[in-house]
Amino acid sequence: MSGKNILLAGTGELGKALAYELLLNGNRVIINSRNNKKLEQIVSEYSVYGKINYIAKELNDEKSCEELIVNSLKTLKSIDSLVVMVGGFVEDSVENLDGLDTMILNHLKIPMYLAKHAIKHMNYGSSIIFVSNSASSVKNKPNLLSYSISKYALEKAARIIALELQGKGIRVNVVAPEYIIQNFQIGRDYTKMRKYGDVETPPEDISNVITFLIDGKSSWINGAVIPVDGGHSLK
Repeated sequence: MSGKNILLAGTGELGKALAYELLLNGNRVIINSRNNKKLEQIVSEYSVYGKINYIAKELNDEKSCEELIVNSLKTLKSIDSLVVMVGGFVEDSVENLDGLDTMILNHLKIPMYLAKHAIKHMNYGSSIIFVSNSASSVKNKPNLLSYSISKYALEKAARIIALELQGKGIRVNVVAPEYIIQNFQIGRDYTKMRKYGDVETPPEDISNVITFLIDGKSSWINGAVIPVDGGHSLK
């Protein structure tokens, strides 16, 4: 895999790990988050590895998502892969639905809006990757109502979109970690940071799977939800 144009929406520690790996493989990358200073720092550090740009924009409605896609095309010209990592986490329950609107916006609406506007500029063989949670579809956790249902809905939406886009040759897949360790560092031996069954996953483990899904070697994987949690969700 090399020479692809890739947009990373919602760049946190996972996005940093993924951008680094994609650049090492010769791809062109645009990273996005609402934090301009953080994005500047990443681009400054990573520019020695390849072509990377950033767009600082908060994604909070369909218009902002469309603007991100349009602005990215000024640099990329086309989009070969879209990776949506917009996050956020709110604890709530049916008695206190404080997180309902925010969780559905971040984990369902924003990914859908981005996909809607990105596919207009994607060719046969392109791919879309969403990030879910490995426990959402197999466990029922109290006080995580809005977060859980929005992630579960995202997985179902991804499968339907994958079916809808088969004729266009655009694949849609989901990676599903549990808790992502929030401290990426270039060059470390991340394999020493975890063991099978841990709730925490280094971002490198997840970026490895996303990179594979972007690669042509995964071209027959479509509509899949792939747990990346070392087996934690089996418990």
